[in-house]
Amino acid sequence: MLSNFLKAILLTFLVPLATNSYAQESLDETADVPKEFSNFQQEVFDNLGLIFEKNSDELTAIQEKLSENLDIIFDNRSQELTNVQDEVFQNLENIFETNSKELSTVQSELNNLSEQISEIRLELAENKASIVKEAIEASENIVASGIKKSAGSVLYRLDAIEEEMRNLTGIIEELQFYTKNIAFDATNRIGDLEFRITELEGGDLSLLGNSRVIGGSVKTSNTNAELAITEKSNYDNALKLLNENNYELALLEFDKLIKAFPNGPLTVAAHYSKGDAFIGLTAWDQGVNSYLESFSLEPNGKYAQKALKSSYDASLELLKQNDFQVALIQFDKLIDITSDDTFLAGVYYSRGDAFTGMQDWKSALRSYLKSYELESDGNYAAKALKASYQTALMPLNENNFELAIIQFDSLINVIPSGPLLTAAHYSKGDAFSELEEWKAAGKSYLESFKLEPDGKYAAKALMNVGISLGKMQKINEACNILNRVEARFPRNQIVEEAQYEMQILGCS
Repeated sequence: MLSNFLKAILLTFLVPLATNSYAQESLDETADVPKEFSNFQQEVFDNLGLIFEKNSDELTAIQEKLSENLDIIFDNRSQELTNVQDEVFQNLENIFETNSKELSTVQSELNNLSEQISEIRLELAENKASIVKEAIEASENIVASGIKKSAGSVLYRLDAIEEEMRNLTGIIEELQFYTKNIAFDATNRIGDLEFRITELEGGDLSLLGNSRVIGGSVKTSNTNAELAITEKSNYDNALKLLNENNYELALLEFDKLIKAFPNGPLTVAAHYSKGDAFIGLTAWDQGVNSYLESFSLEPNGKYAQKALKSSYDASLELLKQNDFQVALIQFDKLIDITSDDTFLAGVYYSRGDAFTGMQDWKSALRSYLKSYELESDGNYAAKALKASYQTALMPLNENNFELAIIQFDSLINVIPSGPLLTAAHYSKGDAFSELEEWKAAGKSYLESFKLEPDGKYAAKALMNVGISLGKMQKINEACNILNRVEARFPRNQIVEEAQYEMQILGCS
């Protein structure tokens, strides 16, 4: 069959060549084709047609058989690739399970070593002198191969443990690197297998996407994170030092903890306890900063209210030490981070005390009045009003009468009623009198009298109204007012002063 097919192909190529050659040779002789050649050519074409028709049927059969064989081959290959993929996944799972157990074992050893180091550091802190002595004696045991540990030498025990930790850390890093490489290589291999299977099955390669990353990913939550053993151990050691009043070492341990676990579950507590350590060292300013850092990390957390109160108490210590500028800075920080009116009333009151210490009467009055406005019926209300009046008096005593008038006006606008309001109007009249503004002075004295006609300032306020009228050359009105002083307050010592003023004015 194959030989007939090859003969047909040869005839297909040879006949046209022979025809062309013959046609070229006879072109000049004659245009007529010999009859014998035409018959031969026709016979050849007839034979070729039969051959091609027969071979076409055979080729169709071969093609169908080949297609069936290819389907069988693709099915077998697809099953083999699927088996290979399952085997790869199974091997990878075994590898990761093994590595996970190894890492867990190493982590457990590291945690144990960390606890031992913490205990040794504590021992070092308590027995520093004896340890140094032991270290000196142990130095005699140095040999060519290295340092031998002397019996009971804590320093060399510490060195050995730290060396072991370095070795374990190196092993962990190697395992991590090895595991990452396995995951990366496996991911690539699976992606390649998926590509080949899709290609063999005639699927759409554009729909493959990215291969699933081997090993997956772990999501953690800061809110629900469990305490790491090392972090908890370090915090407990630092807290123990704090409770033993070993503040400097406690600060060092808290700083290490915060640096190692900046977002850990115990970070807020570490900042708060660090503030306690600073307070133990009477470093009030740094203590406040630590408390405020604790508050800022969790404004609604467990330590929030304690941190605010401790910050305020430490700021008060700065105030007692007459460190007014620093105290003001800390009071302002507290004002910026909270909106609790009750708490802020106390802060503003203390802020007023700081300004008073600096003799900044204007700022002091504003702070006292703000304290009163925040909680007009609270613990600081009465104190704030009293302090406001005393602060307003200070410029008057220093002969700064213009500022005194401004201060009294600020006070009068806030005080609703009562003896302090009466006193404020009276003192405002004194400030106007010193400026010889008699009309304004008389109005202030009269307002003081009208508020409390039988009060502490009543008799003197009424007399000063008369004096003010006399200074304004309103003699008759002045005399009438001064006469009313004698009539209304007959037993008051102020009557003699009123009579003297009447004599000066020539009252009858």
